[in-house]
Amino acid sequence: MTANRSRRKFIKGAGAATIAGLAGCTGDGGSDGSSGDGSSGDGSSGDGTTAGSTGSETVSLRFWHAMGGDLGKLIDSMVSDFASQADGIEMTATQKGSYRETLNATTSAVQAGNPPAIAQIFEIGTQLAIDSGVFAPVEDIIPSDVNFDNYLDSVLNYYRINGKLNSMPFNSSNAIFYYNKNAFEEAGLDPENPPTTFQGITDAANTLTEAGVVDKGTTWPNHSWFVEQWFAEQGQTLVNKKNGRTGRADKIHLESEASKNIFNWWADLYNQDQYLNPGIEAWSEAQQAFLTQKVGILGYSTSSIAPMKQGAKDNGFELGTMRLPTPGGQREGVVIGGASLWSPADISEAKKQAAGKFLAWLTKPEQQKRWHTNTGYFPVREEAISELENEGFYEENPNFTTAIEQLRETKDSPATRGALMGPFTQIRTMVEEGYVNMIQNENRSVTDVLNKVDSDAEDALASYNQKAN
Repeated sequence: MTANRSRRKFIKGAGAATIAGLAGCTGDGGSDGSSGDGSSGDGSSGDGTTAGSTGSETVSLRFWHAMGGDLGKLIDSMVSDFASQADGIEMTATQKGSYRETLNATTSAVQAGNPPAIAQIFEIGTQLAIDSGVFAPVEDIIPSDVNFDNYLDSVLNYYRINGKLNSMPFNSSNAIFYYNKNAFEEAGLDPENPPTTFQGITDAANTLTEAGVVDKGTTWPNHSWFVEQWFAEQGQTLVNKKNGRTGRADKIHLESEASKNIFNWWADLYNQDQYLNPGIEAWSEAQQAFLTQKVGILGYSTSSIAPMKQGAKDNGFELGTMRLPTPGGQREGVVIGGASLWSPADISEAKKQAAGKFLAWLTKPEQQKRWHTNTGYFPVREEAISELENEGFYEENPNFTTAIEQLRETKDSPATRGALMGPFTQIRTMVEEGYVNMIQNENRSVTDVLNKVDSDAEDALASYNQKAN
């Protein structure tokens, strides 16, 4: 069997099986709530089709992404701008659905031998993408004059494995909490000093409901991404082998004290009738509960600061953002969410060079500033942040600073670099369904449920590792 056929067999056996294991999950959003909402298509055409030049030397690139709505339109516009000034490069940007659907479409195209030149893959697909063996490390196709010293280390570190940068960070985010400043003020809370701890959120939630300004205190999507963030903030790795970065993870730490801190608090919030459970990975439902002022505090992604600010204004209140609350105020740092851009190894050298040029252009400060200010995803280059500071952007838009400050103060460690494991999507679903079990089954304690999820997750790791090896 050839190497390429072997890699494709692995994708079919391990990758497709991993994705198929998501059937029990009711939501299909990505780690940062930016799930797409369009049809998957076949990559041959799309709203983002543009051309840089014509003639026999033209290189055509297909770019598959997961950004729907306004985010998708912004990507189309940026791709058009690149193609209009690129010499001999034309691009087709196609929205392929959610992160998970985009990963499925890409792996299917690889199997068929007709992959896109660039594919957006969410961060937890990193191990699966590496194991497939079909992608070229991005640092091998980026123009040699690109200096990574100006890129944010805390972003690069997630995708840098064994010293090699595998993909180009693009839409990077972390988890923050939003709050309704008007509701805080009406309830007698200081709108300029939001809570910073788990207990602080509980106290504020009770104060808000007792004042009658909201139905319940807080909500966030039942999504394992928040659990992973709270592990990192406590300096606890999610899996062994230094979060899967020194070898294949085969143990998960859902029975740890850090895990119990999270789930005991989360279940207690629900039992106090202060947490509105919107559903598994229910990003839109959680957002609407906040914007319609049913709750006063929302856990969400920094990726939505711009539209959330407008939504709050449309609904008659002022938006505030706060850092991710933590147990007792301990802060080690956060793990990035979002996605990065990968390029298959089997495309032509001309396409690799063209893809590298696009990725370098996309991460220049000018493009990163445009992306950041119109979304909330933070720039992947320090230079872009510095320019915005000098331009006074953050003074005029203080809500954008929360995620930047969280990121800058994150301590580099295995915990904050994030976990690597092949069946990550499957294990996320287990964690999310485990929380539902905690709050709906009076006969199951938090500890009992965590023990069961821990065992099931380790079975999933063992099954995947056996196939991968």
